[in-house]
Amino acid sequence: MRLFDTHSHLDDEQFDNDREEIIKKIWENDVKTVMEVGSSLETSLKAVNIANSHDFIYASVGIHPVSYTHLTLPT
Repeated sequence: MRLFDTHSHLDDEQFDNDREEIIKKIWENDVKTVMEVGSSLETSLKAVNIANSHDFIYASVGIHPVSYTHLTLPT
């Protein structure tokens, strides 16, 4: 069975030491598509970087309402 993880946060600091190992294990355990979700400008950029480095990972970028109050957009 091929699985699709529809909401992951591989950018989380808890994976800083073993992110690539975790990603490899995800693939080896039949999770063949992953949606890496960004919820702020910073995490969205990280999501895109992770997705660009792995063919089976896609990025969802956005800004969660909690993060929006702290966001300064260019005018």
